[in-house]
Amino acid sequence: MRVLALVPGETETQLSFFPIINQIKDGFENAEVSVVAAPSATAIYQLSKGVSEVVPYRFGASNSPADWANLLGIVRDREFDVVLTLTDSWSIALLLWLSGVPTRLGYSGSANNRLLTATVPRSPGADHPSDLLKLINLSGPPPALSVNVPRKDLSAVDAMRQGVGLVSGYVLIYPGATASGTTYPTESWIAILKDFQQRQPDLPLALLQTDDAAPQTPAIASAVPGLKILRPETPGQTAALIAAANLLVAVEGYPLALAIALNVYTLGLFAGDRAALPSAPGQDRLVVLTSSTGTLADISPDEVLKKIWSEAA
Repeated sequence: MRVLALVPGETETQLSFFPIINQIKDGFENAEVSVVAAPSATAIYQLSKGVSEVVPYRFGASNSPADWANLLGIVRDREFDVVLTLTDSWSIALLLWLSGVPTRLGYSGSANNRLLTATVPRSPGADHPSDLLKLINLSGPPPALSVNVPRKDLSAVDAMRQGVGLVSGYVLIYPGATASGTTYPTESWIAILKDFQQRQPDLPLALLQTDDAAPQTPAIASAVPGLKILRPETPGQTAALIAAANLLVAVEGYPLALAIALNVYTLGLFAGDRAALPSAPGQDRLVVLTSSTGTLADISPDEVLKKIWSEAA
């Protein structure tokens, strides 16, 4: 059976879909799963063994008629048996109706109700879109989030760590942006790292510099002597760097989800009500610190450090 999933959203959203892919693969012998995702998020599927093909597509209004027609041609050519869409737009619903895919499934909505073959109400607060799978007779909770790190990325990270003198474990921070675009203050990161250096002078400290973390990195690096800057080039390298850490301190984002999947001790900083985190082996190694005001910047360095050292005691 050939299955297509249309999954809008950035990297963290795509990661949360991994268990659904695995549930389909487990439920149907010889199932082949393809995914349509935003171009900026397709690379994360390098960490999934369950996906046969990833098609980049911008789900926003910026698509040209040529982009839409190209996607329609791809869907027609692949001759899918089932399509799952997490969208509710007239353009996608019409595309799927024209594609000829016999089983078209999605959430209830004006467009989907008219042009898909079956829909279900969107469950508020659901961890995963597993309710859609009930339409193809797959029930039960999805498996835990798991990722597969390519061997070439493991080798590249070994060389990267040796290049900066990281021969054993380290504390890793991720000063990136949350899904809403907010960041934890640079001066707060500096205070946290300096406290680590004072209490554990022999414990290496490292910063995970993704594109989101790049704006804060120079100021943090200049204020914290000896801080190792790690610049992964692929999601696999990001995962491998996280896997080698003793502790990750991170704002809400896909590195935090990777740490849970990789069973790494993690302190997650959240602005307020947090999205449901993926079920994974490392869930019990996650400690969450949530702002009492709903503002990420209001989590003081003292609160972070108190939480870290109390857990370490």
